[in-house]
Amino acid sequence: MESMQSAAGGASPAVRSSERRQVPEPGQALDAAAFHRTMRALFYPERVAIVGATPQVGFAFNIHRNILNFGFQGEVFAVNPKYQEVLGTPCYPVLDAIPGGVDQAIIVVPSHAVLGVLEQAERAGVTAVNIITSGFGEQDDEEARRRQVAIREFARRTGIRVVGPNCLGLVSTPARLVAKSGPYTTIARGPISLVFQSGLLTYSMIIPPQDREIGFTYVVTTGNEADLEAADFIRFCVEDEETRVIGCFIEQFRDPGKLLQVAEQAADAGKPIVVLKVGRSEGGRRAALAHTGSLVGSDEAIDAVMRQYGLIRVNTLDEMIETLAAFHTKRLPKGPGVGTIFVSGGAGGLISDLCQDLGVSLPALAPETVAKLKPVIPPYGTVGNPLDTTGQAATQPEITEGSLVAMAEDPNIHTVVYGQAYPNKIDLDSPVGRVIKSMPERYPDKVFLVLSLVTGKMHDGSRWGQPPVDPVTHWDGVPFLQGAENGLRAIRALICYAEFLRERRAEPRPRAEPSAMAEQARALVRAAGGRPLVEREAKAILRLYDIPVTRERLATSPEEALAAAREIGFPVALKVESPDIAHKTEAGGVLLGIASDDAVREGFARVMENCRRHDPHARVAGVLVQEMVADGRELIVGMTVDPVYGPAIAVGLGGIFVELLKDVALGVPPLTRRDCRAMLARLRAAPVLETGARGAGPADLDAMVDVLLRFSQLCIDLQYEVSEIDINPLVVFDRGQGAKAVDCLVVPAKGAP
Repeated sequence: MESMQSAAGGASPAVRSSERRQVPEPGQALDAAAFHRTMRALFYPERVAIVGATPQVGFAFNIHRNILNFGFQGEVFAVNPKYQEVLGTPCYPVLDAIPGGVDQAIIVVPSHAVLGVLEQAERAGVTAVNIITSGFGEQDDEEARRRQVAIREFARRTGIRVVGPNCLGLVSTPARLVAKSGPYTTIARGPISLVFQSGLLTYSMIIPPQDREIGFTYVVTTGNEADLEAADFIRFCVEDEETRVIGCFIEQFRDPGKLLQVAEQAADAGKPIVVLKVGRSEGGRRAALAHTGSLVGSDEAIDAVMRQYGLIRVNTLDEMIETLAAFHTKRLPKGPGVGTIFVSGGAGGLISDLCQDLGVSLPALAPETVAKLKPVIPPYGTVGNPLDTTGQAATQPEITEGSLVAMAEDPNIHTVVYGQAYPNKIDLDSPVGRVIKSMPERYPDKVFLVLSLVTGKMHDGSRWGQPPVDPVTHWDGVPFLQGAENGLRAIRALICYAEFLRERRAEPRPRAEPSAMAEQARALVRAAGGRPLVEREAKAILRLYDIPVTRERLATSPEEALAAAREIGFPVALKVESPDIAHKTEAGGVLLGIASDDAVREGFARVMENCRRHDPHARVAGVLVQEMVADGRELIVGMTVDPVYGPAIAVGLGGIFVELLKDVALGVPPLTRRDCRAMLARLRAAPVLETGARGAGPADLDAMVDVLLRFSQLCIDLQYEVSEIDINPLVVFDRGQGAKAVDCLVVPAKGAP
């Protein structure tokens, strides 16, 4: 991993600032030529200007100094009417006075002066600007928000692309460009690119890992995203050959459609995107709104989007560092099995507990593996997984070799973890180091990692007081992981991402396109005239999509009810049909288990009387005579509209338990079969569904998956027509016997056609 300090780098590709540019409307993709012109101007400029340059210490000074100190090979100009030169750089009074113009202007002037500088940029033919200045949409101030709107309108009108405002700049190590504020003395070049909506948090990501030689290709802080947004820069990193893994700190993805496109593009390229997304708590949502002026969608919907599209969500910056480090791997695990090797039984116990908590699989060693290890491990060690090799392994390389070989040859182990007590380099010239070095080449189908139990300063790798000859901080390209918990979370992410790619290849995600039933379904919704559909009308939509529903008939008299009951077969249920009575049970409008002619007649009269008493003005169409459904598991399948991501599908325990237990899993359409199975598996009730309980057999999960897939298409077809759909309950029978919707509610969207 190359370290970028002050040595000169190669020349950057030319950027023609006179070329015409385009800025798309929200939701539209920028054409490739215009996109790459913008990104070249930002990450590979030939001429850069710092507007607001000054010899006084501050953001402008710091960015200017970093550009000079890190060996940027392009031309650098200062803009400030007070000076003739700044830090040895020629200084001009205004941006459009620079002979020949510039590719990128970095703007660090008071917020009220920014729009004037943008006018200069237009006259100068600048390709892109980076506005460091704060005082825009992040403030609870109408004038500040108007300034941000004006920036967006400027970009739309001129085609000059804008990063920020309210950011800290960017880094391009291939161009030796550190146009970013920060106390950097060195930045290693490597395969990680960072896209952060917060500028300050990049310090946490860039500076601490330097002693592990963790390196970066690009770093960009996007701030308020008045124009260019995180998804634009993720796209750039996905298309970049040097970038292999992308880390993002996100308060809100502003264009969900663009996010999903770039996520699919990243999955096609096999480039993981690791996301720290804040806003899980109410306080976090308020902070994100205050910081960037974002609209924050439901965290559950965001989780579902990330899970389905292979975005790897982390919870802390430390976890992000370890996850990005793990994805330096040259190969991905071919299965879930992890084998761990430590020189301590205590370490093994700690790792075993953490793996259980985190869902990391430590499979039992195969009998042949145990047989190989018995002669290798000292009698006071432990042959198992975790494997305790004892402290003798430090001086007896045959123990380390035998352990690694046995683990690597075990058919149930796909990732082998060599454990350390603390962060320590490995001397590849030592006997143990030579064994470790040989493993990836000897077993190319396995992933090898090094994990220390704690985090901290990387030690020099000396053994027994002898100075190391060839100390390294990474093995087979992977920086040594630090911290037992975050290291194991990173390993889990590696395994899950590999599984995601395999399943995605086996079952590609369908396009979110309307089906042949769409117009008919929309017509049924519109026929209700904006009111919620009654149960019978809602079930007519379900039938269009082959979602099984109960047999039923509407009766307007006791005689019609009796005829319907005889046709359907006793026992039956009686339900009032009224667009004005949403909660039928509370109104006394539901009777169950009606089993005789007289009971039907009496029940019809009782339902009608109860509902008239409940609401004398309610419109009552009659009584729905419905088959009674045999015993099964009651689930709910529903759709609501997330303010950011659109339709979101929920599945969980239904009936009276949905609000009490809140055992619900979320997905976003279009769903695949793997999505549906994963949603059902995430329910706390999953064991009951999968294996049965109290004499009941396993539920018909295949039928449940079929319902979810059909419901997913229904939601795509009606996403602009309805605000809510609830099938509750959906009764799921024993395996092989199907499922049936017993009740359904459809609520049209306000303002829908």
